[in-house]
Amino acid sequence: MALPSSIPANDLPAAVVRETLDDAGQTVVRASFVGDVPHGPMQVFSAGGKPALDASYQAGLPHGAMRMYDERGQLLQETQRLGGVAEGTTRGYYPSGKLMQTQQHVRGLQHGEAVSYAESGDVTARLPYVGGRLEGEATYFHEGRMVRRERYRAGLLDGEVIDYAQGGGMAQSSTYVANVLHGPLRRFWPGGQLMEEISYRQGKPLGKPRRFDEAGREVVETVASPGFMKSLEKLVRGG
Repeated sequence: MALPSSIPANDLPAAVVRETLDDAGQTVVRASFVGDVPHGPMQVFSAGGKPALDASYQAGLPHGAMRMYDERGQLLQETQRLGGVAEGTTRGYYPSGKLMQTQQHVRGLQHGEAVSYAESGDVTARLPYVGGRLEGEATYFHEGRMVRRERYRAGLLDGEVIDYAQGGGMAQSSTYVANVLHGPLRRFWPGGQLMEEISYRQGKPLGKPRRFDEAGREVVETVASPGFMKSLEKLVRGG
């Protein structure tokens, strides 16, 4: 890859390593420069001397492997840079060192599947990206069990969204168009029977929800008249 510089690569003078020290004389930054431009390895250290950043530069831009660390020197993230932008796989880690997330980048944009993990190693989410935006089916998990499924188009919720109950059946289904509820929203009993249904149009409910008991019978709500309530009260009192 050509250097993003007006100076031809073969004409660059030799790199010089420079160190920046803190008040106690400890190295804070060690980097290679060509003139005043970073070119070559760069290391940044915390106050305790632990690594904070390990990277490589080309004509002033991050180029190559880059690793970032916490104050204990534990690896937090590793990625690749080409001409200053992310390229390839980026990995993030928990303070314990366990893998937390992987992402794919093409020319600085997320492109491909991003996967999140619990410290146990279980997958917690799979998110599809195209050109920096969510595109396709996204899934979420808890202890190995799928708990939610979504569909995206151009970065927006678009299509059916399903939430799953602990037993694996559907707990709720809904439909979105461009991030807005539009269509039926249904909730289900643990046995899978329909519990409630209501339709939406552009985020607003159309009428009242229909409700059903576990046997499938529709539950009709009525408003008791004052006379009925007085009769019921009298009956309860035994009058």
